[in-house]
Amino acid sequence: MKKKAVGILVIAGMVIGLTACGSLSSSTGDSASSNAEKEKKSGNAEVLTLTFALSETSPHYEASLKFAELVEEYTEGAYTVEVYPNSTLAGGNQLGAIEMVQKGTISCGFLSPLVQCSIVPDLNALCMPYLWNDYETIDATLAPGTDVDTALNNILKDYGYIAVGYAENGYRELTNSIREVRKPEDLKDIKVRCIGSNMLFEFFQECGANPMDMNFSELFTGLQQGAVDGQENPISTAIYPQKYYEVQDYMTVWNYTYEPHPLMFNLDLWNSFDKDTQEAIQKAAVEACDFQRELSRTAIEEDTQAIEESGTKVTVLTEEEKEAFKEIAEPIVEKHKKDFNPELVQALEEATK
Repeated sequence: MKKKAVGILVIAGMVIGLTACGSLSSSTGDSASSNAEKEKKSGNAEVLTLTFALSETSPHYEASLKFAELVEEYTEGAYTVEVYPNSTLAGGNQLGAIEMVQKGTISCGFLSPLVQCSIVPDLNALCMPYLWNDYETIDATLAPGTDVDTALNNILKDYGYIAVGYAENGYRELTNSIREVRKPEDLKDIKVRCIGSNMLFEFFQECGANPMDMNFSELFTGLQQGAVDGQENPISTAIYPQKYYEVQDYMTVWNYTYEPHPLMFNLDLWNSFDKDTQEAIQKAAVEACDFQRELSRTAIEEDTQAIEESGTKVTVLTEEEKEAFKEIAEPIVEKHKKDFNPELVQALEEATK
């Protein structure tokens, strides 16, 4: 494990009061004085805490360390970041960690819209089945300053969050221990751990599966013990690093939904930063999120091969095979998007058409 000041500090029950610090010295005539000021700032740096649900083997972890390094650099030591994988500050409870960001107990995190939708239901719109066709569209749509970003933050601010960058969980693929899945009928009676979204639950039910909710930290044990037969998660951020393939015989690559993981800050904390600090931290966030997406995507082919070599049968659906699942998804999406924020839905549809 990397040993860095910005790395992992496992501290239970931590509550951190965060306030914006003073402006940087404007003096340029005395380099020794300037260096002394920077050392003073570094010694009294404000600490930001960052949470995510995945492990130290995930691209999220590497990107979090990158973010921490960049924040310290771009704020000239005024802020440092402590990184907590596995939702550590919430005892492994992913939703609990998301709520702690909302309350300000945790500063920020790579948050899952499909978990956070129990707090902000409109976030389901980001993960409508078969909405996203390619990475080029995703990257052009999910970025600070786009129409989707503006619509999303108009929603989030009412709940105490702000998104400052867009990492990804990725396309969610299916694994199970019962049978190969190529068509909806193959899912009949399979108990699938499905992330807590009514829209996605209905999709699996219409395919004949039995969707079940389960905390992410308990999923490997649930698969191992047969409490659930399968699950749906991205390959390089979850299936491979969490080693689900060790207890799953089949994996279906069907790209049925894509899940971004926005880097979100507590809104009150963000508003306490001066403009220069906001710009510095957002710059660090964008670069760290770009880095995370690159790590995630470049690893997919290698990770898929490793999963296959482990003995798991990997099935990649053709576009024709996906059509049967898209036909099931379409009326479910139409039903649910009527309940989503119209500004966000319109921005998404315009960007992905």
